[in-house]
Order: sequence, then C-alpha cells, then structure tokens
Amino acid sequence: MTTKKLKVGMIGLGEQSTDNLLPALLLSSYARVIAICDIDPGRLQKIGMEKGIPGLYIDFREMLDKEALDAVVVCSFPEIHYEVARYAIAKGIHVFVEKPPVSNISQLNDLIDLSVEKGVRTGVGMNFSYTDCHEIISNVIREDEFGDMSFISIEHISSKPTSPLWDLDSVMESFLLAQLIHPLDYILSLGGKYNALNVYCSGGLSSIFMQIMIEFENAVIGCLKCGTFYPRFKHTIEVVSKNGNTITVRDLSLIEVTQKNGNAPFGLKSKNCATIFTPSPLKAGYSKAGYGRELDTFFQNILFGHPYRHSFVHMLPVYEILAKIGSLLREKEGDTHNIIDPPLNIHHYATSYLSQ
Repeated sequence: MTTKKLKVGMIGLGEQSTDNLLPALLLSSYARVIAICDIDPGRLQKIGMEKGIPGLYIDFREMLDKEALDAVVVCSFPEIHYEVARYAIAKGIHVFVEKPPVSNISQLNDLIDLSVEKGVRTGVGMNFSYTDCHEIISNVIREDEFGDMSFISIEHISSKPTSPLWDLDSVMESFLLAQLIHPLDYILSLGGKYNALNVYCSGGLSSIFMQIMIEFENAVIGCLKCGTFYPRFKHTIEVVSKNGNTITVRDLSLIEVTQKNGNAPFGLKSKNCATIFTPSPLKAGYSKAGYGRELDTFFQNILFGHPYRHSFVHMLPVYEILAKIGSLLREKEGDTHNIIDPPLNIHHYATSYLSQ
C-alpha cells in the first residue's frame, strides 16, 4: 500500500540545508517537497530548477500563507527558527527545525505552549540519535549479556566557534548552542533522568574546554567533555556496563565492542581482542549521519503517531542546563579561564513536562 506523502516546505537554503537536510527530504518516502524559501533569489532559483520544486519564495510568511503545507523544515538562525516556528504553529503547520531550535528557554516554552494549544507536532534536528551507530549502540546495551549500564562517556571536540555565531553576543553563548547542545542531548537520551550534575569550564576566545559530570537516577555516571581546541571534529562515545563490557564509537563510523569475560575466537584471550564494526562502503551518507532517519521518524510521528523523542518539549532539560551554565558563566565574566568553583549543581526539570 502506498504511503501518503506529507506536503513539505523547506525554509533556509544554506550549506547545512543543501548538503544534508534537503537531499534527505527529497529521498524521503513520507514527504514531498512542494516549496522552498530563501532570501537569496539566485540560490532559490538555482535549487528550485535543479530539484524540480515548483514553489519558490523569498518571504517565508508568503509561502506559509499560500501553500497548503502539512509540515515545514527550517534551517537558519535560532531567532529565525523561533519566528518561523511561531508563525507556522499558529497556522496549524507541523514544524521541524535544525539545532539549535531557539535562542533561549523562554522562546522554547512559548513554542511548546502554542504547539499544545494548536495540536501541532514539533521536531528538532538532533541527528546523532538517528545514526546507524546509535542504532547499534541501542541494540548492544539492550542485550542481557551486555549488562546494565554503569558509565557513559562522550567526547565532542572541534575547532569552532572562534567568534560569535548567528545573532548571539559571545563566543561562549555560541559554543553552548552550536556545540554543547548536541552531545548534552545525546548523553541525556542514553542515561535517562538525572539527579544532579557538576560543570567545570576553562577557556577563552581562542579555545574552550568544558566537562560535565552527571549522576543519573538509575545510578549511571556520565562524563561529557566538549571544547573548541581540536583542529578537526572529534566525536567519541563509550558505554561501560556493570559486567565490565564496553562499546565504543569513534566519529560515527568505527564501533568497538569489548567483552570482559567473553569467549575470544581462535584461542585468543578476551583481554587481547575486541569485536570491530565498520560501516559498509555502500551505506548512504544520510544514513550514517542520521539526517534521513531523523526526518522520516518525525514524519512517521505525524502520519502514524509513532514515538519521536525530539519534540520541543523533550528539549526542555537540555535548555534548562544550557541556561544555568550560561547564567553562571556570565556571573564569572572575565574569569572563564578558571575552573568553576564551587561546581554547578543542577536538578532535573519537572518530569511531568518530559512525559507529555
């Protein structure tokens, strides 16, 4: 049976959009792109002609007013995300925005209230949770043989930002929204609800380093390291079980599983070997990076009510942490080279919000 395709519009045709989101959209079995919008007329015409998209708009309001859209995908600045999302939700159009969805928690709460009032589904582009690697991690840690989780470590490091992004005021604020938001969301998705966490930060305009230690309700301990001091993007995830088994993922591609007491092949000792997974060269890049799966999961949520864990509501704990870290750093403005002392203690956002 043929699946009904949602009529979707794309707003913002920058590099992230044209390299990742729009190609994934055009390959989706659940969506048909009928309109695109960008403030650059030349770029708009070029992409519209190349992709055979009929509706071309410079003004997003005109597009949302004229086109009978089921959903809109937005990829721009956080302030534009908020403005577009608010306008679309008010019209009853489902909204998916690239990270960061908004600039602050007040805007997030406003959009949540409006989406509940209008009965609109919302989504945020947190692609790490939809990668092939994440699917393997999820399958491994669910196995009884792996054992209950004991420790989660994420290292998420790059060379950016070195100057304020979008319409933000500082490098640190840009770092929180552009870099920290992604691994922070991911470690919360693995660990679940948390009791408290400690945050330590050092750095300046040339480089930033932040470490977050998390105590989860299920007694799992999390460690998140994020910074801007590395010359390239570096991303490592490690999950350790109470049995001593480990799964490690490097740069969304190399996956290593080590069993403390497992039976090693060919007479080798288990401490001398591990199982290594590498992706097939035939795997599509959108599958590896999660862009196709995150969009299709959002569309399946609209069409069939399938579970989807990256609505605006689900981003509340992440934004609460970001807001409190930002507040603390502003209090210590001019002294961010020093480790935060005493460490920042934060308690979990109301669980009633997370269950919605």
